[in-house]
Amino acid sequence: MLKKGDYVVDVVDVEKCEPHTSQVVTTGFSDFNDKLDIEKYGQTERRLSSRHVALMIIGQSIGTGLFIGLATPLQTSGSLSLLLGFLWWSCLCIWPLMQCVAEMCSYLPIKGTFIHFAARWVDPALGFACSIIYIYTSLMFVCLEATAVASVASYWTDVSPAVFIIVSLVLFAFFNVFGVNWYGEVEFVSSMLKVLLIVGLMFFGLISMCGGNPQKDAYGFQHWKEGGLMKPYLVGGSTGKFLGLWNVLIYAAFACGGPDLLAMIAGEVTHPRKVIPLAGRRAYIRIYLFYFGGIFFMNTLCASNNPTLVAASAAGKAGAAASPWVIGIKSVGVHGLDDMVNAVIMTAAWSCGNGFAYGAIRCTYSASLAGYLPRFFSKCLKNGAPIYCVFLTVAVGCLAFLSVSKSTATVFNWFVNLATTGLLCAYLVLWACYFKFRKAIEAQGISYKNEMYFHAPRFVHPMMTYYGVFFNVVVLFFNGFWIFFPGQFSVANLFTSYFAPVFMCVLYFGWKFVKKTHIRTALEADITTGKAEIDEEELLELEEDQKHPRKTGLAWRIWYAVSDFCFN
Repeated sequence: MLKKGDYVVDVVDVEKCEPHTSQVVTTGFSDFNDKLDIEKYGQTERRLSSRHVALMIIGQSIGTGLFIGLATPLQTSGSLSLLLGFLWWSCLCIWPLMQCVAEMCSYLPIKGTFIHFAARWVDPALGFACSIIYIYTSLMFVCLEATAVASVASYWTDVSPAVFIIVSLVLFAFFNVFGVNWYGEVEFVSSMLKVLLIVGLMFFGLISMCGGNPQKDAYGFQHWKEGGLMKPYLVGGSTGKFLGLWNVLIYAAFACGGPDLLAMIAGEVTHPRKVIPLAGRRAYIRIYLFYFGGIFFMNTLCASNNPTLVAASAAGKAGAAASPWVIGIKSVGVHGLDDMVNAVIMTAAWSCGNGFAYGAIRCTYSASLAGYLPRFFSKCLKNGAPIYCVFLTVAVGCLAFLSVSKSTATVFNWFVNLATTGLLCAYLVLWACYFKFRKAIEAQGISYKNEMYFHAPRFVHPMMTYYGVFFNVVVLFFNGFWIFFPGQFSVANLFTSYFAPVFMCVLYFGWKFVKKTHIRTALEADITTGKAEIDEEELLELEEDQKHPRKTGLAWRIWYAVSDFCFN
Protein backbone atom coordinates (compact mmCIF):
# COMPACT_ATOMS: atom_id res chain seq x y z
CA MET A 1 0.00 0.00 0.00
CA LEU A 2 1.24 3.46 -0.92
CA LYS A 3 0.22 6.53 1.09
CA LYS A 4 -0.60 9.77 -0.76
CA GLY A 5 -1.48 12.35 1.84
CA ASP A 6 -4.86 11.31 3.23
CA TYR A 7 -5.43 8.77 0.47
CA VAL A 8 -4.50 5.12 0.24
CA VAL A 9 -3.58 3.98 -3.23
CA ASP A 10 -3.54 0.31 -4.09
CA VAL A 11 -0.87 -0.24 -6.73
CA VAL A 12 -2.20 -2.98 -8.97
CA ASP A 13 -1.85 -4.22 -12.53
CA VAL A 14 -3.59 -1.60 -14.69
CA GLU A 15 -2.65 -2.57 -18.22
CA LYS A 16 -2.07 -6.32 -18.20
CA CYS A 17 -4.18 -8.28 -15.78
CA GLU A 18 -4.99 -11.92 -16.24
CA PRO A 19 -8.34 -12.16 -18.01
CA HIS A 20 -10.02 -14.41 -15.44
CA THR A 21 -8.98 -12.68 -12.23
CA SER A 22 -11.50 -10.94 -10.02
CA GLN A 23 -9.18 -8.03 -9.37
CA VAL A 24 -10.68 -4.56 -9.48
CA VAL A 25 -8.28 -1.77 -10.42
CA THR A 26 -8.69 1.64 -8.73
CA THR A 27 -6.49 4.49 -7.56
CA GLY A 28 -8.39 4.72 -4.29
CA PHE A 29 -9.03 8.47 -4.16
CA SER A 30 -12.15 9.27 -2.13
CA ASP A 31 -13.36 11.88 -4.65
CA PHE A 32 -12.50 9.94 -7.82
CA ASN A 33 -14.53 6.76 -8.27
CA ASP A 34 -12.41 5.10 -10.95
CA LYS A 35 -12.74 1.35 -11.33
CA LEU A 36 -11.64 -1.24 -13.88
CA ASP A 37 -13.38 -4.57 -13.25
CA ILE A 38 -11.67 -6.77 -15.81
CA GLU A 39 -13.52 -9.97 -14.94
CA LYS A 40 -16.95 -8.35 -15.32
CA TYR A 41 -16.38 -5.91 -18.18
CA GLY A 42 -13.16 -6.91 -19.96
CA GLN A 43 -10.72 -4.29 -21.20
CA THR A 44 -9.28 -2.67 -24.30
CA GLU A 45 -6.14 -4.19 -25.80
CA ARG A 46 -2.83 -2.91 -27.13
CA ARG A 47 -3.00 -3.61 -30.85
CA LEU A 48 -1.94 -0.38 -32.56
CA SER A 49 1.56 -0.74 -34.01
CA SER A 50 4.11 1.92 -34.90
CA ARG A 51 3.04 1.58 -38.54
CA HIS A 52 -0.56 2.44 -37.65
CA VAL A 53 0.30 5.32 -35.36
CA ALA A 54 2.86 6.88 -37.71
CA LEU A 55 0.31 7.40 -40.48
CA MET A 56 -2.59 8.18 -38.15
CA ILE A 57 -0.75 11.07 -36.52
CA ILE A 58 0.34 12.50 -39.88
CA GLY A 59 -2.96 12.32 -41.69
CA GLN A 60 -5.84 11.09 -39.53
CA SER A 61 -7.46 14.42 -38.69
CA ILE A 62 -7.00 15.83 -42.21
CA GLY A 63 -10.50 15.93 -43.68
CA THR A 64 -12.30 17.98 -46.29
CA GLY A 65 -11.07 21.19 -44.67
CA LEU A 66 -7.62 21.07 -46.29
CA PHE A 67 -8.88 20.16 -49.75
CA ILE A 68 -12.15 22.13 -49.92
CA GLY A 69 -12.71 24.18 -46.77
CA LEU A 70 -9.63 26.35 -47.28
CA ALA A 71 -11.52 28.13 -50.05
CA THR A 72 -13.38 30.24 -47.48
CA PRO A 73 -10.41 31.69 -45.53
CA LEU A 74 -8.48 32.02 -48.80
CA GLN A 75 -11.16 34.29 -50.27
CA THR A 76 -11.74 36.16 -47.02
CA SER A 77 -8.17 36.75 -45.83
CA GLY A 78 -5.81 36.31 -48.78
CA SER A 79 -3.05 33.88 -49.70
CA LEU A 80 -0.28 35.05 -47.35
CA SER A 81 -2.62 35.38 -44.37
CA LEU A 82 -3.80 31.83 -44.99
CA LEU A 83 -0.27 30.44 -44.93
CA LEU A 84 0.90 32.50 -41.94
CA GLY A 85 -2.21 31.74 -39.89
CA PHE A 86 -1.85 27.98 -40.24
CA LEU A 87 1.90 28.05 -39.59
CA TRP A 88 1.45 30.30 -36.55
CA TRP A 89 -1.09 28.02 -34.91
CA SER A 90 0.46 24.68 -35.86
CA CYS A 91 4.05 25.62 -34.97
CA LEU A 92 3.41 27.57 -31.76
CA CYS A 93 0.49 25.65 -30.29
CA ILE A 94 -0.08 22.22 -31.86
CA TRP A 95 3.58 21.15 -32.14
CA PRO A 96 4.62 21.96 -28.55
CA LEU A 97 1.41 20.42 -27.22
CA MET A 98 2.18 17.24 -29.16
CA GLN A 99 5.57 17.10 -27.44
CA CYS A 100 3.95 17.57 -24.03
CA VAL A 101 1.36 14.85 -24.69
CA ALA A 102 4.07 12.48 -25.93
CA GLU A 103 6.07 13.07 -22.74
CA MET A 104 3.11 12.44 -20.42
CA CYS A 105 1.73 9.46 -22.31
CA SER A 106 5.08 7.72 -22.80
CA TYR A 107 5.66 8.00 -19.03
CA LEU A 108 2.19 6.71 -18.06
CA PRO A 109 0.29 5.25 -21.05
CA ILE A 110 -2.76 4.13 -19.08
CA LYS A 111 -6.33 3.56 -20.18
CA GLY A 112 -8.29 6.77 -20.00
CA THR A 113 -5.17 8.88 -20.60
CA PHE A 114 -5.85 12.60 -20.36
CA ILE A 115 -9.33 12.20 -18.80
CA HIS A 116 -7.74 10.25 -15.96
CA PHE A 117 -4.67 12.50 -15.93
CA ALA A 118 -6.94 15.48 -15.26
CA ALA A 119 -8.69 13.66 -12.42
CA ARG A 120 -5.60 12.11 -10.84
CA TRP A 121 -3.28 15.08 -11.23
CA VAL A 122 -5.46 18.22 -11.25
CA ASP A 123 -9.07 17.81 -10.10
CA PRO A 124 -11.71 15.07 -10.69
CA ALA A 125 -14.20 17.81 -11.58
CA LEU A 126 -11.92 18.89 -14.44
CA GLY A 127 -11.80 15.30 -15.69
CA PHE A 128 -15.60 15.16 -15.69
CA ALA A 129 -16.02 18.49 -17.49
CA CYS A 130 -13.42 17.61 -20.12
CA SER A 131 -14.86 14.14 -20.76
CA ILE A 132 -18.40 15.42 -21.37
CA ILE A 133 -17.22 18.27 -23.62
CA TYR A 134 -14.88 16.00 -25.59
CA ILE A 135 -17.53 13.30 -26.05
CA TYR A 136 -20.06 15.85 -27.27
CA THR A 137 -17.55 17.50 -29.59
CA SER A 138 -16.43 14.19 -31.10
CA LEU A 139 -19.99 12.98 -31.59
CA MET A 140 -20.97 16.18 -33.38
CA PHE A 141 -17.97 15.93 -35.69
CA VAL A 142 -18.93 12.33 -36.45
CA CYS A 143 -22.24 13.73 -37.70
CA LEU A 144 -20.50 16.52 -39.58
CA GLU A 145 -18.07 14.25 -41.41
CA ALA A 146 -20.81 11.75 -42.30
CA THR A 147 -22.67 14.69 -43.84
CA ALA A 148 -19.47 15.79 -45.61
CA VAL A 149 -19.16 12.34 -47.21
CA ALA A 150 -22.68 12.70 -48.56
CA SER A 151 -21.93 16.22 -49.79
CA VAL A 152 -18.76 15.15 -51.62
CA ALA A 153 -20.58 12.17 -53.15
CA SER A 154 -23.21 14.53 -54.58
CA TYR A 155 -20.52 15.62 -57.08
CA TRP A 156 -21.21 12.34 -58.89
CA THR A 157 -24.84 11.49 -58.21
CA ASP A 158 -28.21 12.86 -57.17
CA VAL A 159 -28.92 9.89 -54.89
CA SER A 160 -30.31 10.95 -51.52
CA PRO A 161 -27.56 12.00 -49.07
CA ALA A 162 -29.19 9.72 -46.50
CA VAL A 163 -27.79 6.71 -48.38
CA PHE A 164 -24.18 7.86 -47.96
CA ILE A 165 -24.79 8.84 -44.34
CA ILE A 166 -26.05 5.31 -43.64
CA VAL A 167 -23.03 3.77 -45.35
CA SER A 168 -20.65 6.03 -43.37
CA LEU A 169 -22.24 5.20 -40.01
CA VAL A 170 -22.30 1.46 -40.74
CA LEU A 171 -18.61 1.54 -41.65
CA PHE A 172 -17.80 3.57 -38.50
CA ALA A 173 -19.47 0.83 -36.45
CA PHE A 174 -17.87 -2.01 -38.42
CA PHE A 175 -14.27 -0.89 -38.05
CA ASN A 176 -14.71 -0.01 -34.37
CA VAL A 177 -16.48 -3.23 -33.37
CA PHE A 178 -13.88 -5.56 -34.83
CA GLY A 179 -11.01 -4.36 -32.69
CA VAL A 180 -8.60 -1.46 -32.63
CA ASN A 181 -6.24 -3.20 -35.06
CA TRP A 182 -8.96 -3.01 -37.74
CA TYR A 183 -9.35 0.66 -37.00
CA GLY A 184 -5.57 1.05 -37.25
CA GLU A 185 -5.42 -0.69 -40.62
CA VAL A 186 -8.17 1.37 -42.23
CA GLU A 187 -6.68 4.60 -40.91
CA PHE A 188 -3.26 3.53 -42.17
CA VAL A 189 -4.63 3.08 -45.69
CA SER A 190 -6.75 6.24 -45.73
CA SER A 191 -3.93 8.35 -44.28
CA MET A 192 -1.57 6.95 -46.91
CA LEU A 193 -4.03 8.03 -49.62
CA LYS A 194 -4.14 11.55 -48.17
CA VAL A 195 -0.35 11.74 -48.07
CA LEU A 196 -0.03 10.49 -51.66
CA LEU A 197 -2.67 12.96 -52.83
CA ILE A 198 -1.13 15.99 -51.16
CA VAL A 199 2.38 15.05 -52.30
CA GLY A 200 1.11 14.52 -55.85
CA LEU A 201 -0.71 17.87 -55.81
CA MET A 202 2.41 19.61 -54.48
CA PHE A 203 4.56 18.16 -57.27
CA PHE A 204 1.93 19.15 -59.81
CA GLY A 205 1.91 22.68 -58.41
CA LEU A 206 5.71 22.92 -58.57
CA ILE A 207 5.92 21.62 -62.14
CA SER A 208 3.01 23.74 -63.31
CA MET A 209 4.30 27.01 -61.85
CA CYS A 210 7.57 26.43 -63.70
CA GLY A 211 5.76 26.12 -67.03
CA GLY A 212 5.10 22.39 -67.17
CA ASN A 213 1.42 22.72 -68.06
CA PRO A 214 -0.55 22.47 -71.35
CA GLN A 215 -0.59 26.26 -71.67
CA LYS A 216 3.22 26.50 -71.26
CA ASP A 217 2.59 29.31 -68.79
CA ALA A 218 5.39 29.75 -66.23
CA TYR A 219 3.24 31.85 -63.94
CA GLY A 220 5.40 31.39 -60.81
CA PHE A 221 3.94 33.24 -57.81
CA GLN A 222 1.55 35.34 -59.88
CA HIS A 223 -1.58 33.90 -58.24
CA TRP A 224 -0.37 34.76 -54.75
CA LYS A 225 -0.76 38.47 -55.29
CA GLU A 226 -3.63 38.49 -57.79
CA GLY A 227 -6.30 38.33 -55.14
CA GLY A 228 -4.28 40.06 -52.44
CA LEU A 229 -1.63 38.72 -50.10
CA MET A 230 -3.37 39.98 -46.95
CA LYS A 231 -6.97 41.04 -47.45
CA PRO A 232 -8.71 43.36 -44.98
CA TYR A 233 -11.58 41.75 -43.10
CA LEU A 234 -14.56 43.62 -41.61
CA VAL A 235 -12.68 46.95 -41.60
CA GLY A 236 -10.10 48.54 -43.90
CA GLY A 237 -6.41 49.29 -43.54
CA SER A 238 -3.84 47.54 -41.37
CA THR A 239 -6.43 46.70 -38.73
CA GLY A 240 -8.53 44.91 -41.32
CA LYS A 241 -5.51 42.92 -42.53
CA PHE A 242 -4.73 41.87 -38.97
CA LEU A 243 -8.34 40.77 -38.48
CA GLY A 244 -8.05 38.79 -41.71
CA LEU A 245 -5.01 37.00 -40.30
CA TRP A 246 -6.80 36.44 -37.00
CA ASN A 247 -9.77 34.99 -38.86
CA VAL A 248 -7.43 32.39 -40.40
CA LEU A 249 -6.06 31.60 -36.93
CA ILE A 250 -9.59 30.82 -35.74
CA TYR A 251 -10.12 28.53 -38.73
CA ALA A 252 -6.74 26.85 -38.18
CA ALA A 253 -7.54 26.27 -34.50
CA PHE A 254 -10.60 24.26 -35.53
CA ALA A 255 -8.90 22.49 -38.46
CA CYS A 256 -5.55 21.47 -36.93
CA GLY A 257 -5.91 18.47 -34.65
CA GLY A 258 -3.65 15.75 -33.32
CA PRO A 259 -2.72 16.13 -29.62
CA ASP A 260 -6.05 14.77 -28.38
CA LEU A 261 -5.81 11.74 -30.69
CA LEU A 262 -2.28 10.93 -29.53
CA ALA A 263 -3.44 11.09 -25.91
CA MET A 264 -6.50 8.96 -26.59
CA ILE A 265 -4.66 6.07 -28.29
CA ALA A 266 -1.89 5.80 -25.68
CA GLY A 267 -3.63 2.97 -23.82
CA GLU A 268 -3.90 0.81 -26.96
CA VAL A 269 -0.45 1.19 -28.49
CA THR A 270 2.09 -1.62 -28.49
CA HIS A 271 5.55 -0.57 -27.24
CA PRO A 272 4.11 2.78 -26.02
CA ARG A 273 7.48 4.03 -24.74
CA LYS A 274 8.82 3.76 -28.29
CA VAL A 275 5.80 4.45 -30.51
CA ILE A 276 4.31 7.46 -28.71
CA PRO A 277 7.56 9.49 -28.73
CA LEU A 278 8.00 8.73 -32.44
CA ALA A 279 4.51 10.05 -33.11
CA GLY A 280 5.22 13.19 -31.10
CA ARG A 281 8.50 13.85 -32.86
CA ARG A 282 6.95 13.39 -36.28
CA ALA A 283 4.26 15.99 -35.75
CA TYR A 284 6.46 18.31 -37.83
CA ILE A 285 5.75 16.16 -40.91
CA ARG A 286 2.09 17.11 -40.72
CA ILE A 287 3.06 20.79 -40.41
CA TYR A 288 5.49 20.78 -43.33
CA LEU A 289 3.55 18.43 -45.59
CA PHE A 290 -0.04 19.56 -45.16
CA TYR A 291 -0.02 23.03 -43.66
CA PHE A 292 3.10 24.55 -45.22
CA GLY A 293 3.60 22.56 -48.42
CA GLY A 294 -0.08 22.04 -49.17
CA ILE A 295 -1.19 25.64 -48.63
CA PHE A 296 1.93 27.06 -50.31
CA PHE A 297 1.38 25.18 -53.57
CA MET A 298 -2.40 25.62 -53.46
CA ASN A 299 -1.78 29.38 -53.45
CA THR A 300 0.45 29.06 -56.51
CA LEU A 301 -2.31 27.23 -58.39
CA CYS A 302 -5.39 29.22 -57.43
CA ALA A 303 -5.77 32.92 -56.72
CA SER A 304 -8.13 34.00 -53.97
CA ASN A 305 -10.21 35.95 -56.51
CA ASN A 306 -10.34 33.17 -59.12
CA PRO A 307 -13.76 33.69 -60.82
CA THR A 308 -14.53 29.95 -60.86
CA LEU A 309 -13.68 29.66 -57.16
CA VAL A 310 -15.83 32.65 -56.25
CA ALA A 311 -18.73 31.34 -58.31
CA ALA A 312 -18.43 27.83 -56.82
CA SER A 313 -18.51 29.21 -53.29
CA ALA A 314 -21.47 31.46 -54.07
CA ALA A 315 -23.39 28.55 -55.60
CA GLY A 316 -22.59 26.25 -52.67
CA LYS A 317 -21.07 23.58 -54.90
CA ALA A 318 -19.82 20.37 -53.26
CA GLY A 319 -16.84 18.09 -53.59
CA ALA A 320 -14.10 18.67 -56.14
CA ALA A 321 -16.17 21.36 -57.86
CA ALA A 322 -15.48 23.67 -54.89
CA SER A 323 -11.86 22.66 -54.31
CA PRO A 324 -9.22 25.36 -54.95
CA TRP A 325 -6.90 22.53 -56.00
CA VAL A 326 -9.18 21.23 -58.76
CA ILE A 327 -10.14 24.73 -59.90
CA GLY A 328 -6.46 25.68 -60.11
CA ILE A 329 -5.60 22.51 -62.01
CA LYS A 330 -8.34 23.16 -64.56
CA SER A 331 -7.26 26.78 -64.97
CA VAL A 332 -3.90 25.65 -66.41
CA GLY A 333 -5.60 23.37 -68.93
CA VAL A 334 -5.46 19.99 -67.19
CA HIS A 335 -8.73 18.03 -67.09
CA GLY A 336 -9.74 14.58 -65.91
CA LEU A 337 -8.36 14.71 -62.37
CA ASP A 338 -11.66 15.74 -60.81
CA ASP A 339 -12.94 12.24 -60.12
CA MET A 340 -9.68 11.02 -58.61
CA VAL A 341 -9.33 14.04 -56.32
CA ASN A 342 -13.00 13.83 -55.33
CA ALA A 343 -12.61 10.14 -54.44
CA VAL A 344 -9.67 10.85 -52.13
CA ILE A 345 -11.47 13.84 -50.61
CA MET A 346 -14.43 11.59 -49.81
CA THR A 347 -12.04 9.06 -48.28
CA ALA A 348 -10.47 11.85 -46.24
CA ALA A 349 -13.88 12.97 -44.96
CA TRP A 350 -14.84 9.44 -43.96
CA SER A 351 -11.46 8.83 -42.33
CA CYS A 352 -11.73 12.02 -40.30
CA GLY A 353 -15.21 10.97 -39.16
CA ASN A 354 -13.90 7.53 -38.26
CA GLY A 355 -11.21 9.17 -36.15
CA PHE A 356 -13.78 11.24 -34.28
CA ALA A 357 -15.88 8.09 -33.81
CA TYR A 358 -12.87 6.39 -32.25
CA GLY A 359 -12.30 9.43 -30.02
CA ALA A 360 -15.94 9.48 -28.90
CA ILE A 361 -15.93 5.74 -28.20
CA ARG A 362 -12.70 5.76 -26.21
CA CYS A 363 -13.59 8.92 -24.29
CA THR A 364 -16.96 7.40 -23.33
CA TYR A 365 -15.12 4.25 -22.22
CA SER A 366 -12.64 6.32 -20.21
CA ALA A 367 -15.43 8.35 -18.59
CA SER A 368 -17.12 5.10 -17.59
CA LEU A 369 -13.91 3.80 -16.00
CA ALA A 370 -13.66 7.10 -14.13
CA GLY A 371 -17.20 6.82 -12.77
CA TYR A 372 -18.46 9.79 -14.78
CA LEU A 373 -20.82 7.63 -16.88
CA PRO A 374 -22.63 4.33 -16.12
CA ARG A 375 -20.29 1.36 -15.70
CA PHE A 376 -21.88 -0.72 -18.45
CA PHE A 377 -20.12 1.51 -20.98
CA SER A 378 -16.91 -0.21 -19.80
CA LYS A 379 -18.07 -3.50 -21.31
CA CYS A 380 -15.61 -4.73 -23.93
CA LEU A 381 -15.76 -7.63 -26.33
CA LYS A 382 -13.00 -10.24 -26.29
CA ASN A 383 -11.16 -8.23 -28.97
CA GLY A 384 -11.16 -5.14 -26.71
CA ALA A 385 -13.92 -3.15 -28.46
CA PRO A 386 -16.13 -1.13 -26.02
CA ILE A 387 -19.35 -2.37 -27.58
CA TYR A 388 -21.90 -0.12 -25.83
CA CYS A 389 -19.78 2.94 -26.56
CA VAL A 390 -19.90 2.00 -30.24
CA PHE A 391 -23.69 1.72 -30.10
CA LEU A 392 -23.96 5.14 -28.44
CA THR A 393 -21.71 6.77 -31.04
CA VAL A 394 -23.62 5.37 -33.99
CA ALA A 395 -26.97 6.23 -32.38
CA VAL A 396 -25.98 9.88 -31.86
CA GLY A 397 -24.42 9.88 -35.32
CA CYS A 398 -27.94 9.45 -36.71
CA LEU A 399 -28.40 13.16 -36.00
CA ALA A 400 -26.62 13.59 -39.33
CA PHE A 401 -29.94 12.74 -41.00
CA LEU A 402 -31.18 16.14 -39.84
CA SER A 403 -28.95 17.68 -42.52
CA VAL A 404 -30.86 15.92 -45.30
CA SER A 405 -33.97 18.05 -44.98
CA LYS A 406 -33.88 21.81 -45.34
CA SER A 407 -36.40 22.09 -42.51
CA THR A 408 -34.06 20.36 -40.04
CA ALA A 409 -30.68 21.47 -41.43
CA THR A 410 -30.72 24.57 -39.22
CA VAL A 411 -31.10 22.40 -36.12
CA PHE A 412 -28.24 20.19 -37.28
CA ASN A 413 -25.98 23.20 -37.84
CA TRP A 414 -26.76 24.37 -34.32
CA PHE A 415 -25.63 21.04 -32.88
CA VAL A 416 -22.38 21.20 -34.83
CA ASN A 417 -21.67 24.87 -34.16
CA LEU A 418 -22.05 24.33 -30.43
CA ALA A 419 -19.14 21.87 -30.59
CA THR A 420 -16.65 23.97 -32.54
CA THR A 421 -14.73 25.28 -29.51
CA GLY A 422 -14.80 21.95 -27.66
CA LEU A 423 -11.38 20.87 -28.93
CA LEU A 424 -9.81 24.13 -27.72
CA CYS A 425 -11.22 23.41 -24.25
CA ALA A 426 -9.71 19.91 -24.39
CA TYR A 427 -6.34 21.41 -25.32
CA LEU A 428 -6.46 23.63 -22.22
CA VAL A 429 -6.97 20.52 -20.09
CA LEU A 430 -3.95 18.88 -21.74
CA TRP A 431 -1.85 21.96 -20.95
CA ALA A 432 -3.04 21.90 -17.31
CA CYS A 433 -2.17 18.20 -17.04
CA TYR A 434 1.34 18.79 -18.35
CA PHE A 435 2.08 21.66 -15.98
CA LYS A 436 0.91 19.57 -13.00
CA PHE A 437 2.86 16.55 -14.28
CA ARG A 438 6.11 18.50 -14.32
CA LYS A 439 5.46 19.90 -10.85
CA ALA A 440 4.55 16.47 -9.46
CA ILE A 441 7.68 14.84 -10.90
CA GLU A 442 9.81 17.45 -9.14
CA ALA A 443 7.84 17.55 -5.87
CA GLN A 444 7.77 13.77 -5.47
CA GLY A 445 11.46 13.42 -6.28
CA ILE A 446 10.87 11.03 -9.16
CA SER A 447 13.75 10.65 -11.57
CA TYR A 448 12.78 9.74 -15.11
CA LYS A 449 15.87 11.01 -16.88
CA ASN A 450 16.69 7.82 -18.72
CA GLU A 451 16.30 6.44 -22.22
CA MET A 452 13.07 4.61 -21.40
CA TYR A 453 11.02 7.82 -21.31
CA PHE A 454 10.56 10.55 -23.86
CA HIS A 455 11.46 14.13 -22.92
CA ALA A 456 10.26 17.15 -24.83
CA PRO A 457 13.11 19.29 -26.22
CA ARG A 458 14.50 21.72 -23.64
CA PHE A 459 13.16 24.82 -25.37
CA VAL A 460 9.59 23.48 -25.27
CA HIS A 461 9.12 23.98 -21.52
CA PRO A 462 8.66 26.57 -20.18
CA MET A 463 9.18 28.89 -23.17
CA MET A 464 6.83 27.38 -25.75
CA THR A 465 4.40 25.81 -23.30
CA TYR A 466 3.49 29.07 -21.55
CA TYR A 467 3.15 30.86 -24.87
CA GLY A 468 1.11 27.96 -26.24
CA VAL A 469 -1.41 27.95 -23.39
CA PHE A 470 -1.67 31.76 -23.52
CA PHE A 471 -2.25 31.60 -27.27
CA ASN A 472 -4.83 28.84 -26.74
CA VAL A 473 -6.75 30.97 -24.21
CA VAL A 474 -6.64 34.09 -26.39
CA VAL A 475 -7.93 32.26 -29.47
CA LEU A 476 -10.69 30.62 -27.42
CA PHE A 477 -11.70 33.94 -25.86
CA PHE A 478 -11.69 35.90 -29.13
CA ASN A 479 -12.95 33.17 -31.47
CA GLY A 480 -16.22 35.06 -31.89
CA PHE A 481 -14.65 38.51 -32.34
CA TRP A 482 -16.41 39.11 -35.66
CA ILE A 483 -19.91 39.09 -34.15
CA PHE A 484 -19.20 42.35 -32.29
CA PHE A 485 -18.77 44.35 -35.50
CA PRO A 486 -21.67 46.37 -36.92
CA GLY A 487 -24.24 44.24 -38.70
CA GLN A 488 -22.69 40.93 -37.55
CA PHE A 489 -24.20 40.38 -34.11
CA SER A 490 -26.87 37.81 -33.36
CA VAL A 491 -27.72 35.86 -30.24
CA ALA A 492 -27.30 32.61 -32.17
CA ASN A 493 -23.74 33.48 -33.23
CA LEU A 494 -22.82 34.59 -29.71
CA PHE A 495 -24.22 31.38 -28.25
CA THR A 496 -22.43 29.07 -30.68
CA SER A 497 -19.10 30.89 -30.31
CA TYR A 498 -18.95 30.63 -26.52
CA PHE A 499 -21.19 27.71 -25.58
CA ALA A 500 -18.41 25.15 -25.05
CA PRO A 501 -16.21 27.11 -22.59
CA VAL A 502 -19.24 28.30 -20.60
CA PHE A 503 -20.74 24.82 -20.53
CA MET A 504 -17.41 23.38 -19.42
CA CYS A 505 -17.28 25.82 -16.50
CA VAL A 506 -20.83 24.82 -15.52
CA LEU A 507 -19.87 21.14 -15.64
CA TYR A 508 -16.70 21.73 -13.64
CA PHE A 509 -18.27 23.72 -10.80
CA GLY A 510 -21.41 21.56 -10.80
CA TRP A 511 -19.45 18.33 -10.34
CA LYS A 512 -17.16 20.00 -7.83
CA PHE A 513 -20.14 21.15 -5.75
CA VAL A 514 -21.96 17.81 -5.88
CA LYS A 515 -18.95 15.51 -5.36
CA LYS A 516 -16.93 17.87 -3.10
CA THR A 517 -13.74 17.31 -5.10
CA HIS A 518 -10.55 19.21 -4.40
CA ILE A 519 -7.62 20.38 -6.48
CA ARG A 520 -4.63 18.05 -6.19
CA THR A 521 -1.36 19.36 -4.84
CA ALA A 522 1.88 18.35 -6.54
CA LEU A 523 2.44 15.79 -3.77
CA GLU A 524 -1.06 14.32 -4.05
CA ALA A 525 -1.01 13.96 -7.84
CA ASP A 526 -0.98 10.23 -8.57
CA ILE A 527 1.67 9.69 -11.21
CA THR A 528 2.67 6.19 -10.10
CA THR A 529 -0.38 3.88 -10.06
CA GLY A 530 -0.05 1.44 -12.92
CA LYS A 531 3.41 2.57 -13.97
CA ALA A 532 5.37 -0.40 -12.62
CA GLU A 533 3.09 -2.82 -14.45
CA ILE A 534 3.49 -0.90 -17.71
CA ASP A 535 7.28 -0.88 -17.24
CA GLU A 536 7.23 -4.65 -16.83
CA GLU A 537 4.92 -5.11 -19.78
CA GLU A 538 7.23 -3.01 -21.94
CA LEU A 539 10.20 -5.18 -21.03
CA LEU A 540 8.24 -8.36 -21.75
CA GLU A 541 7.29 -7.02 -25.19
CA LEU A 542 10.93 -6.26 -25.94
CA GLU A 543 11.98 -9.74 -24.83
CA GLU A 544 9.27 -11.27 -27.02
CA ASP A 545 10.51 -9.28 -30.03
CA GLN A 546 14.03 -10.53 -29.46
CA LYS A 547 12.78 -14.11 -29.70
CA HIS A 548 11.77 -13.44 -33.31
CA PRO A 549 14.88 -12.18 -35.13
CA ARG A 550 14.55 -10.47 -38.47
CA LYS A 551 14.87 -12.48 -41.66
CA THR A 552 18.09 -12.08 -43.60
CA GLY A 553 17.11 -12.29 -47.29
CA LEU A 554 17.83 -9.33 -49.59
CA ALA A 555 14.14 -8.54 -50.11
CA TRP A 556 13.54 -8.64 -46.37
CA ARG A 557 16.52 -6.38 -45.66
CA ILE A 558 15.17 -3.83 -48.16
CA TRP A 559 11.71 -4.05 -46.59
CA TYR A 560 13.10 -3.59 -43.08
CA ALA A 561 15.16 -0.59 -44.19
CA VAL A 562 12.11 1.08 -45.79
CA SER A 563 9.88 0.19 -42.84
CA ASP A 564 12.35 1.53 -40.29
CA PHE A 565 12.78 4.76 -42.22
CA CYS A 566 9.03 5.32 -42.56
CA PHE A 567 7.69 4.00 -39.28
CA ASN A 568 10.48 3.43 -36.74
